[in-house]
Amino acid sequence: MGLEKLLYLQGVGAEFIDCFGNLVHIPAKDRQGILTTMLLPTSFNQHQCDPSEYAGLITDEKVAQRIELLDVSPWLLPLHRFQWCEIDNPHIDIQLPENYPYSIQLTVFGESIDTLSVTVKCDECTVVGEYHINGLRYCQYRLQLDKPNLHLGYHHLSLAFIGDATRAHTLYGQIMIAPQMAYQGRMAQVSASTQQPWGINAQLYALRSDEQWGIGDFGNLAELIDYAAHAGADFILLNPLHALDISQPENPSPYSPTDRRRLNPLYIQIESVYEYKAIEPELASQKWLQKKQAINQSQLINYQEVQSTKYAIFEKMYQIFCQEHVKRETARYQAYLAFIEKDKPALMQFVESEIKLASKYFNQDAGFYLYLQFVANEQLEACHLNAKQCGMSIGLIRDLAVGAVSHGAEVSENLAMFCDNASIGAPPDPFAEQGQNWGLTPFDPVKLKQHDFSHFIQLVRSNMQSCGALRIDHVMGLLRLWWWPLNKDLGQGSYVYYPVETLLAIVCLESQRARCIVIGEDLGIVPPEIVSRLHKAGIFSNELFYFCKDHNGFKSPRDYKHQSLMMLANHDVPTITAWWTGDDLKLRRKLALIDSDDKLQHALDERQQEKFELIALLNRQGALDASMEQNIDLIDFDCVILAWLDVVAKGNAQLFSVQLSDLVADKHGVNIPGTWKEFPNWQRRLPLSIEQIAQSSKVQQRIRVIQQARQACSRSFAANVSLSNNSEQ
Repeated sequence: MGLEKLLYLQGVGAEFIDCFGNLVHIPAKDRQGILTTMLLPTSFNQHQCDPSEYAGLITDEKVAQRIELLDVSPWLLPLHRFQWCEIDNPHIDIQLPENYPYSIQLTVFGESIDTLSVTVKCDECTVVGEYHINGLRYCQYRLQLDKPNLHLGYHHLSLAFIGDATRAHTLYGQIMIAPQMAYQGRMAQVSASTQQPWGINAQLYALRSDEQWGIGDFGNLAELIDYAAHAGADFILLNPLHALDISQPENPSPYSPTDRRRLNPLYIQIESVYEYKAIEPELASQKWLQKKQAINQSQLINYQEVQSTKYAIFEKMYQIFCQEHVKRETARYQAYLAFIEKDKPALMQFVESEIKLASKYFNQDAGFYLYLQFVANEQLEACHLNAKQCGMSIGLIRDLAVGAVSHGAEVSENLAMFCDNASIGAPPDPFAEQGQNWGLTPFDPVKLKQHDFSHFIQLVRSNMQSCGALRIDHVMGLLRLWWWPLNKDLGQGSYVYYPVETLLAIVCLESQRARCIVIGEDLGIVPPEIVSRLHKAGIFSNELFYFCKDHNGFKSPRDYKHQSLMMLANHDVPTITAWWTGDDLKLRRKLALIDSDDKLQHALDERQQEKFELIALLNRQGALDASMEQNIDLIDFDCVILAWLDVVAKGNAQLFSVQLSDLVADKHGVNIPGTWKEFPNWQRRLPLSIEQIAQSSKVQQRIRVIQQARQACSRSFAANVSLSNNSEQ
C-alpha cells in the first residue's frame, strides 16, 4: 500500500488507453523502475552500479520517509512557497490545525500592485481540505480576496500570526493570479468581412537564396514575410529556433536542442548585422565568394561547413563590435548590456555551456556568445515587427520543443528540476514496436513543484517573445510523458503525470502577458483528460489532414475542430506530392522501415484506397468533376492540389496552414521518423528561392485558391454565428 501511494505521489502512471482504445496496464516492474530513476542521484553513473543497489532506494523505511516528505510535511507548512488561483475566483490557502485560535494577517504585495492586507480568524475562512496527522486534524483554509484590488501576475505573500508566541516569524510565499483562458487576439471576433486566418509553415533553414551562406536565415525569413503578407497570409509558422549542439553540427534536429530558451546563431543573416559594413570589403574577396558559392550549391545543408564558415565571420564582426562599441560604450553597447541584464542568470548558464561544448572548434570568450544571442534576438524581433507592420494579424508562430538533451545548458545547469536518469518518448505500438525514445531529458514533476515552477515559467516566457503565437510540441506533455529509464535493468518505462492544471494556468498567464496565442500539438495518443482542459483554456488544437478520418474515410471539412490549426501536412509526414505518388512508401522500403516487398505492396494498395477516398471527398465538396473518380491515376495532380487546398481551407478550423514545400509541390520530406543517419533529416533545402516562388504562376494560383476559400469560410462562420445568436434570442 505504501509503495502504491508513493508511485501516485511521484506521478508514476498505472495504466493508459492505447491507439486502438485498449486499456493497457503498466507492469509493476516498469513502474518501480521509473520510481527508481526518480530517486537516484542526478547524473548517476548507472553502468557502474550493481542493480541490487537500486533495491535499497525503495525499502519500506525509505518509502515511508518519502511519503512523509511529499504527503505529510506540506500540511505542516502554513503557507506554501507557491500557489495560484484564477482571477475570477481570487483566494489564498493556508494550512493550520483545526480550530486555530489566533488571528492571522495575510498580505499581498508587489512592485506593480497596491498592497492588500487582511486580518481574519480561521473560522471566518472556508475549509477546502483536511489531513489527519498523529490524531490532529489539519485544515486547508481558504480566504477569498477582493477582486478590484488584484490583477493578473505573480505576487508576493506574507503570513503573520497575531498573538501566537510559538509562531513569531512571518512566512513568505508567492501567489500567481491567472486568467481562465489563453490570449485569443482577433480569433474571438467573427466577421463576414474579415478573412479567416491562414498562413505558411516553413522550415527556416530550408529557405533558399543565392545570397545566403548555405542555410536559410532571418534575412530569408524577412523575404518570406514580405511575400506572404502581400499574398494575404496572416502568419508564418516556423520550426523550433532553439540553440543546438555546437559541438555536433552533424546532428541538426531542431527538436533536440541544448537550450530551448536560446536561439540558434546559424539563423543570423550576416549582411544585416550592424558590424558587417566594416568587414564587407574582406567578404567580397574571391576567397570568401568562392566559399559562399560552394556551400550554396548543394541541395543538402552541410552543417559542419556552414557552422565553421559563419562562425569565422561572426568572430570578425565581434571584434568590430568590441573595438567600435564596447570600448566607446555606444548606444548599441548599452542595448547589448540591457539585453544581457534582462535574463542574465540563464544567459550566463548557456554561455558557459557553449564555451565548453565549442572548445574543439572555437576559442572565444563569454562576450562572443552573448553577442551572438543579442544579434539573433535583434533580428528575430525585427522579423516579427515587420510581419505585423506588413498587416499580418498574427505574425510569426514559434515552436517549443518538448524537451532538451541532457548535456546542454538547459538541463545540465538546472539538474535540480530534471531527471537525467531517464529520457522521454512514446510507448510501444504496432507502428513502432520498440517504442520511441527521443533522447530528451524530462522535467521531474515533484522537483518542478518544489522549485515553484520557475524554470517552466522562464521557458514559456522566453518562447513567447517576438511572435504572435506559440505552438507547443507534444502538448500532452503538460499532463503526462512516457519515460524510458536510461538503464535497461530498470524496465520498459511508464507514463509520468504532471500538475497539468498549474502548468496550463502558467501557459495562460504568460500568453496574456505576451499577447501570444497558444496552439497545442495534440497528434498521436491524446488522453481524454487533457482535451477538455485545452479547449476550456482557449488553446488551439493542431489538426493534420491525413489523420482527420472516420469510418467513412476523410472527414467532411465541416467536422474539423473549430478551435484548431488545420495543417495540410507537417514535418513528420510526407509532402502531399510524395503522398499522392507513394514515393514516401517506396523510400521507407528502401530504408528498411518497411521490411518486405509484400508489405510495401500492401501499403501501396492501402494508399490507393486513401486516394480514392480523397477524390471522393473532393467530389462531394464540388471541387472536382465526379467523372475523375473513375481513373484517379489519370488525374492531373495540379488539379488535385488546387481542389485539395480549396476544400480543406474552407473547413471549420479557425486557422489553416500549408507547408511552403507543398505550395511548390516538392516531393522531398523534411524528416522521416524512425531514422537518424539513414536519411538526411533536417538538411534538405527547398528547390526554389523566395524570389522564384514569387514568380511561379502555379504557386500564385494555389495561393489565390486559399485566399478565396478562407474568405468563403469567414462568410460561413459569420452566418452561423448570426443564426446562433438569433436562435438564442
